[in-house]
Amino acid sequence: MKLWNSFSMMQTELAKTAASGLVVTIGNFDGVHRGHQKILARVKELGRAHGWLAVVVTFRDHTAKILKGEAPGLLLSVEERCARFAALGIDGTLLLDFTPELAAMEPTPFLDQLLALGVRALVVGHDFRFGIRGTGDTNLILTYMQKHGCYSEVVPPVKVRGRIVSSTQIRTYLQQGELEAANEMIGRPFSLSGIVSRGQGLGRVLGFPTANLSYPAGRLLPKFGAYFVRVFLNAEVYYGLANVGCKPTFDHCVPLVEVFIDQFSREIYGEFLTVEFLHFLREERKFASPEALKAQLLLDRKQGEELRRRILAQKACN
Repeated sequence: MKLWNSFSMMQTELAKTAASGLVVTIGNFDGVHRGHQKILARVKELGRAHGWLAVVVTFRDHTAKILKGEAPGLLLSVEERCARFAALGIDGTLLLDFTPELAAMEPTPFLDQLLALGVRALVVGHDFRFGIRGTGDTNLILTYMQKHGCYSEVVPPVKVRGRIVSSTQIRTYLQQGELEAANEMIGRPFSLSGIVSRGQGLGRVLGFPTANLSYPAGRLLPKFGAYFVRVFLNAEVYYGLANVGCKPTFDHCVPLVEVFIDQFSREIYGEFLTVEFLHFLREERKFASPEALKAQLLLDRKQGEELRRRILAQKACN
């Protein structure tokens, strides 16, 4: 997938190609959830049908950072978002810095810039708004694109369990420990990726050596507690437990993500891990002693082993 960092860069590079046009969608796309996937699938479909490049216009930081003064905890890093776009068949991403100047731009000049790139079709979600104070909406897009002889389409929402799929709802589910509901909206397990760093070694003392995951700044953490997880290390897949939280038994106050990989003993400091959260086991709590914590970890491990057997049995049946 091609990546551009500005309108001018994109325009210069497209001028060197034989692209007949672009079909574009715009948004934060945090999580690239099932609603986003529906939009992206439509962009790809139109691109393939007409010989246009399928392009996403998105932003390095969440737009709320400028519009509201604070960004929400992110479901994906910008690198993970772009990787998802590529995996879904998108040809290119225009990754913009969402500046105060861009936030203050009138809707029509922004659309003019898109058409100058060779945009022939624009696909957006049902609740898409843009331009100064959100004055641009789907009706403006439909009218503008028709006036300029271009195609536009508004993709209706996707619902799961009677609720509209949204990044906000997914964040709420994750923070409430409703992991299965969140994963259903995302369309895959919620995950965290990062480099394994050295910790205090307390897990090893308890017989549960853990990998401390250095996740990207700004990433959302799910509800503090213990989880059954699937771990990807290089080309290998493992199962285990993850603890998200502050280790209250040891009076640790900085949130950590610690991963115990079952049936695994190799040192992996400095290596890259992806952890998929499959099941919420219990809330974080302070135990009376390290021995009491170890007893609970043994119960967590037993529950995790049962969940793993179910997953592997289901795979065998499929």
